[in-house]
Amino acid sequence: MDLEKLFENAECEKSLMKIADGDHDALRVVHKYMNRQIYAVAYAVLRDFALADDIVQETYVKIMEKASSYEKGTNARAWILSIARNLSIDVYRRRSFDCAEQETGDEENRFDEGSVLFSMEVKRALDTLDDEERQIVTMKVYAELKHKMIAKILDISEEACKKKYQRAIAKLRVLL
Repeated sequence: MDLEKLFENAECEKSLMKIADGDHDALRVVHKYMNRQIYAVAYAVLRDFALADDIVQETYVKIMEKASSYEKGTNARAWILSIARNLSIDVYRRRSFDCAEQETGDEENRFDEGSVLFSMEVKRALDTLDDEERQIVTMKVYAELKHKMIAKILDISEEACKKKYQRAIAKLRVLL
C-alpha cells in the first residue's frame, strides 16, 4: 500500500473509532476518502447508477450502526468496502426476483446517466465480462484499488485476482 493509501486507511480507522464512540461527524472523513470507491464497488455489482447511489447512502448508515464491531488494526478501507459490496449483493439478489418489473423503461434512463461516466462502448464491453471479472476491473480502474484489497473484498487470493484481472483486460482489448 502506498503512503497516501496508508494515510487514508489510518484516517478512516480513526474515524471509525470516533463513530463507534458516538461522534457521527467523523463520518465526513470516511466520506472524503471513500465515497468514490464505495460508489465504484456498488456500481460494479449492480450496474445501475441510481442503485449505486442508494448503496452509498446505505453504506454510511451501516457504518454508523456497525462501527463498534470494527477491529482496530485491521484494514478500515477493506472493512468499509466489504459493507458496500455486501449491501450491493443483497440488492442484486432482491432485484433478481423482480426482473420483469425492473427491465421496463430502465435502458433509456441508464443510457442518459451512463453517458456521464462511461462511454457506451466501454459499458457494453464491461457488460460482456462475468460478474466477478467486471467487479475486479471496476474496482481496479475506477475505484483505484490494489489487487490485494480487491482480493480481500471478493474473498479470493491475490494471485487469482491478478489473473482474473489480466484475463478480463485481454477480453476488453479484443472488444475495444
